Amino acid sequence: MWLFGASFAFALDDLTALSDEFDSAGSLANWSRIYQTEGWNNNVLVTFDANTSRPGQLVMTPVSSTWFGEWRGELTYKTVTGDFVITTFVEPRNRAGTGRPESDYSLAGIMVRTPRAMTSPAEWTQGGQNYVFLSLGSADRGSAGYEFEVKTTVNSISTLFIEPTPATRATIQVARLGSHLIMLRRNEGGAWVVHRRYQRPDFPATLQAGLTVYTDWDTCSAVGTFDNNHLVLTNGARLSDGGTLSGATPDLVAAFDYVRFARPQVPVGLVGADFSNPGAVSDAQLLTFLGEPANVPGGAVVSPAFNLDGEASGGTFRVSAVVVSNRTYRLQSASSLGGGWSEVRSFVSTNTLQFLEQPVGPEGGFFRLTSP
Repeated sequence: MWLFGASFAFALDDLTALSDEFDSAGSLANWSRIYQTEGWNNNVLVTFDANTSRPGQLVMTPVSSTWFGEWRGELTYKTVTGDFVITTFVEPRNRAGTGRPESDYSLAGIMVRTPRAMTSPAEWTQGGQNYVFLSLGSADRGSAGYEFEVKTTVNSISTLFIEPTPATRATIQVARLGSHLIMLRRNEGGAWVVHRRYQRPDFPATLQAGLTVYTDWDTCSAVGTFDNNHLVLTNGARLSDGGTLSGATPDLVAAFDYVRFARPQVPVGLVGADFSNPGAVSDAQLLTFLGEPANVPGGAVVSPAFNLDGEASGGTFRVSAVVVSNRTYRLQSASSLGGGWSEVRSFVSTNTLQFLEQPVGPEGGFFRLTSP
C-alpha cells in the first residue's frame, strides 16, 4: 500500500485512542481528576477547558496548591497499563499572561503516579504518595527565568532537581519502560534531550499518567498538608484552625497543545536493557525510539471523508480523502459492507488532502477511513 502526503505509516498503537489534541471541548469528559476519584472534593482549578479559552489547547489555572511529600495537588489523568510514552507541549505563564509565573514553584507538566486505593479522605494513610513528574515554569522566584523541575517521590519522600532553561515553552515527555522512567524535553526549536532517568521498581503495572499544575508554595507550606489537601485555598477561605486565609498569591496559567500516548517501540537489541543506567543505554540510543519517534499525534474530531474520485484499475484501488493535518488515521478493509473490518494500515497525515493507493484482489472489497 502507498500513502501519498503521509509523514509515515505504522502499525496501529492501542494507546492512540487515549491521546487528546484538544480540538473539542467535550474531550475532557474522557479524563479523570484526582480530587474527584479520591473523594477530596476540592477543585483547585479556576479554569479547566479545552478548545474554549484558547482554540486547540487545554487551559488550566490553579489556585494555591502543590505536590511535595504529603501535599497533594492537581492531576488530570488516564490510567495506563504496561509500558507507555506520554508527551505534551506546554506553555506556562503568569496569570496576566505577560511572562513567567512570579510565585515560587509555579509549574506545569507531566505526572506519572501510583493509584491510591481510596475514594474518601477518611481512607487516606500517611506515606502513600508515589510518583514522578517533569514540569516547566518558575521554581525559584529569585532566579531570572524559567526552570524545569523534575521530582521523584517514594512513600511521600520527595527528591527534586531544578534546572534553569532559556525555554518559555517546551515539549516534554515521560516514558515508562518496565521499572525505568525516562524524562525527556525539547525546547521549542531545539533538539530532544534526555533530562533524567529514574528506577522505580515499586510502580505497579497500572499507573495514572497525565497533567499537573501547581503554584504558590509559600501559601501551601504555611497552611500545611491538611488544608492544602482538603480546601480550595483562596483568600478568605476558612482554615482548619479557625483562621482565615490571606496573602495567597497563585500565579500560573498553563496551556497544553496536546497529550499523546504511545507504546514505546524498543529496538530488538535493547529489549530488557537497564534503561535508567546511562552506562548501559546511552542517550543517543534512547533517542532512537523515544523523543520524536514516540510523539505520535492523536485522532481527529472531524470524521474523514473519501472524495468521489475513487477508481480501481490494474489491481489497485486509488482514492483521495479529506482529513485533518497531523492526525492519526486507520485504513480498514472488509469483503462486504456487513462483514468484519480489519486493519490495513495506520498513518499520520501531513495535509488536508490524503491520496491513498491500495492493492485489491479480483474479488474486490470495501475500504473505510477512521480516526484514530
